[in-house]
Amino acid sequence: MMAVVAIIGMIMVFALPNLGTRRWRALGEACESVAASLEYARQGAILTGVPHRVLIDLEDGRWRVEWLVREQEALAIPPEPDGSSPESEPDPNAPIDLHPPTDEGRDYQPVSNQLGSFTRLDDTLYFVGLESPSGWIEGGDIQIVFDTDGTTELVLLELADAEDRHMTLEIEPLLDRIGRRQGPARS
Repeated sequence: MMAVVAIIGMIMVFALPNLGTRRWRALGEACESVAASLEYARQGAILTGVPHRVLIDLEDGRWRVEWLVREQEALAIPPEPDGSSPESEPDPNAPIDLHPPTDEGRDYQPVSNQLGSFTRLDDTLYFVGLESPSGWIEGGDIQIVFDTDGTTELVLLELADAEDRHMTLEIEPLLDRIGRRQGPARS
């Protein structure tokens, strides 16, 4: 009987501390995944010179990375077999337009890799809300936009699990980093 009690005691000593760590691990991994998408969007905006955003559905617990391009560019439509582009070729004798390009026809399109597909949080996790200069948002679709120089507004994105543990991602406008901390975004 004493041996059984001792074995159960040893199991409790080693298993219980790890149980709490596993619970935090799922929330931490979800935060890391969202942070990686945000960092990809920031770096993509800088490298391509095209604004990128992370579109987040707070209610459905999913997100994806998009960029501001024409649909053709997003789909990376290859040239025609004769080497010409799918659009009509410009007239070589036409005057050259020196005006800056317009945003006409451009809209946010998913990036052409797995980050362009919606990623969903685990069933036990959810987005609590987002704090931005516009205020606190708890539902609907929100976007975190990175300009061509990688800057954005200060944003606090809060995630939580079913056991009411909270983690906050702090997207800092100019420091080129995304901070992670335990606890709610709003104190």
